[in-house]
Amino acid sequence: MANKVLVVDDESEIRDLLRTSLSAEGYEVVVASNGEEAIGLAKRENPQVILLGIEMPGIDGIETCKRLKAEEKTRLIPIIMMTTLGDRDIEAYLEGAADVVNKPFDIAELTFRVKSLLRVQHLTNEMEKALAYIEELGKDLPKA
Repeated sequence: MANKVLVVDDESEIRDLLRTSLSAEGYEVVVASNGEEAIGLAKRENPQVILLGIEMPGIDGIETCKRLKAEEKTRLIPIIMMTTLGDRDIEAYLEGAADVVNKPFDIAELTFRVKSLLRVQHLTNEMEKALAYIEELGKDLPKA
């Protein structure tokens, strides 16, 4: 199964660049042009990582991140925020972003960051499976 990345940005050039570059690296890429669309796609598509532009019309990336982190189904998906402004980094981290990159970004560096977060996401998934297994084993133990 290919790792799925959701790319969210109101600039079609950014979406196209990321779709092309990440697809060439073997990722399945889903794109959205705004925050509302991103939230719906994240719930349906279950991406392993989200690349999210901060400056967007409607609900911006910060609010989109906040809403994704408030949803049970999407709260553990790592989000890399992309910004042309350097002054919203702390706000992005406070709302749950795993990383922040400034536009224009180096595509090789961004791809590396995606790969690193995917590794963390896979480890998190394995840990959750192990914890569920341990919990299930504990149900069979006699009560003291």
